[in-house]
Order: sequence, then structure tokens, then C-alpha cells
Amino acid sequence: MAEVGGQGAKWTGGARSPAPGSTDAAGAPLEPASDLQSLALHWLERLSVEVRADLGAVWARDGEDALQALASRGVVSAPTEAHFEALSRAEGPIDLGAPETPASLRGPGRDGLSAATPLRAPDGTTLGALWTGGPHDPPGRVRPRTLAALGAAAEVLGSALGAERAAARLRALDEHVRRLDRLAALGELVAEIVHEIRNPLVSVKTFLQLLPERADDPAFREEFHAVAADELRRVERLLDVVLTQAQPERSGGGGASGSLRDAAESVLQLVSHRATQADVELRIDSPTGPGPRAALSEDALRQVLLNLVMNAIDACPAKGTVRVTLEEGDDGIILRVEDDGTGVPLELRERVFEPFFSGRSDRPGGLGLAISKRVVEEAGGQIEAIQTLAGGGCFRVRLPRA
Repeated sequence: MAEVGGQGAKWTGGARSPAPGSTDAAGAPLEPASDLQSLALHWLERLSVEVRADLGAVWARDGEDALQALASRGVVSAPTEAHFEALSRAEGPIDLGAPETPASLRGPGRDGLSAATPLRAPDGTTLGALWTGGPHDPPGRVRPRTLAALGAAAEVLGSALGAERAAARLRALDEHVRRLDRLAALGELVAEIVHEIRNPLVSVKTFLQLLPERADDPAFREEFHAVAADELRRVERLLDVVLTQAQPERSGGGGASGSLRDAAESVLQLVSHRATQADVELRIDSPTGPGPRAALSEDALRQVLLNLVMNAIDACPAKGTVRVTLEEGDDGIILRVEDDGTGVPLELRERVFEPFFSGRSDRPGGLGLAISKRVVEEAGGQIEAIQTLAGGGCFRVRLPRA
């Protein structure tokens, strides 16, 4: 078996942190642990003080149900899958040396461990296990107070493991929904993408058709080379935007930084044919120079902008204008997407961010605004629906500076 800890080893896995309800030497309440490792470490330390458990280890199943060590005290062999399965059938803390203990659970006793308990989520699912041992609790003679202390630890650790597993599942579901939204938005743009790629290809094709009869014309060759190179770079940029839109989102955090102007220009280029078909003009207004950078990746910025601009085009009447404005304010970077439509009624300005909500009766709502709100808020920003001075619609986004 693999071993956790080492000769004379003390604590592994992170800083110690108290469990809920603990107090310091003066009797003042201590803050609860901030993560599973800290919580497991605290309970091992608490058991060492309360029942003199010199050895101990907390194991848990990860998202793929593989066993992983959260914390340990001393040298403790890793449990086998058979150990874990046998312990999961126990009703609560058990003495590993008791006659009624299954033979498959007596193996860990060779390390000096004498008691164990399953860690169960509130729904009864076994998600982890806690083993302890020490000279005051030899196998077969574990004190009732030790088993009671293990039960108290199991209640807290089991609830924490259950909460973490539920949160992990929600994170996975949320990411799946976001990806579906990205692919849905991309699907709506297929015709526009094909059209935008066809235009530069037509230019290159025309030059290629003329090349045989004008190959000896230096001016033509120079013009052909410049135009062909520019048009092919345009196709490459379009494909890059499309591929990025289909990739998993990388939002804020970890030093993420994105140029609002670069993101806005790529999105406007991507939706330009859609705007032309709707007879809507697209405009961008941003400061001169490099432009503001937000604490949000350019990938995430494009996703937010794509949702807002597509909504604005749909809301804008023929001959109207969709304006993307970028500016730096006192409290961060401000992005506004405005249209010449009728705007969002005051009573619906919060509801428009709800999944599948739509203020229109001719079609169902989607997830674009709901996901945009989540992306912006996770980066520490804010998004709101307001109205322009002329009465049109406006979505205002405030983002922290990079």
C-alpha cells in the first residue's frame, strides 16, 4: 500500500483551520475551515487532543470516485478499495479489532490504526473515510469516547464532502450550459460566416483568373499580391474568431486580461453581414491608443459582446444603429451596447437576465443574457439594462481594470 506522512511527520495538505463551533484558549469562537483539507486537518488535530489519537488519516473520493488523501497524521497506509467498501457498509464508527468487525477491515490495524468511520453526505452516500489510532485505543479495546469523537468528526466532514460534491456537479453543469449557449450563438451565425469568407475568396479568385493574361504587368502583380494577402488574412481572422467562440470559455481570474476594443472589433466583423441583412449600421466608439483592458479574458469578452450585439441587432429597426461604446470610468471600464429600438421596459430590466426569458411573444428566450451576467459578475463586474436618452435600449457593463 502507498503511505501517507513519514517518520516524525506532522501535518500535510495545508494550513490548519478550526471546525465550526471550535473556540480558542480564551473561549472565543474560531472561524470555520475554508476548504476540505483544512477542515480534515483540524479534525485530526482535534482528535489528537481530545482522545490522544496519534495516528489518523482522512480519505475521500474525487469526482471520478478515485480515493485521494485529504490529510494525515503519522505514517498511514492507503486503504484499498476493499477496505473502503467494507467500511461504507458500517453504520457508524467501529473498533477495527472488535470480533464483529469484518476481516477485510482489520488490515489497516497493522499501521497502529484501531478505529474508523465512514464519511457520508446528508443523502447517505459514502464519500470518504476517517481512520485513527493510538496507544490509548488498541484494536479491540477502543474507548466509547473515541468512537463518539469519530462520530462527531464524521458528521461535519461528511456534510462538507457532500456539499463539495454537489458544488462540483453544479460547476460541471454550468460549464456544459455555457458551452451549449456558445454553440447556439455560433449556429445562428453560420450563414453570416460563410458569406464573410466568400467575399475575400471571390476577390482572390478574380485576380487568379486575370493573372495568366496580366502576369507580365508588374503593377498588377504587386496589386494582386497585396490584395490577396489582405483578403487571406481576413479569412484567417474570421476563422480564429469562429474557433474561439466554439472553445471552452476562459473568463476572469488567474491574471486574465483582454482588450475591449480588439474583442469589439472582432465581434462586429463577425456579425456585420447579419447587420447588413437587417439594414442596421454598426458603430464602435473607443478611446484612441491601445484602449482599455479589462480583468476578463478576450475570449470571455467576445462571448459577452456577441450576446449583447446580437440582441441589439434584433431589437433595432431598419435604418437604425447599434453602437458599442468603450470608456474608462472612475470605478472601472464601462462598456455600453446601445440600439435604436424601443428599449427594455422598466419592470422587465431584471427579468431579462433570467434563463429562457423573452419579452417577445414571437419567439422563446435563450441563455445569452443569463450567461453574460454570470461571466461579468464572476469577474467582479456588473451588467444592467437601462435606456438611452433617445429611448432606445442599452446594456451597460462595468468591468474591473486588468
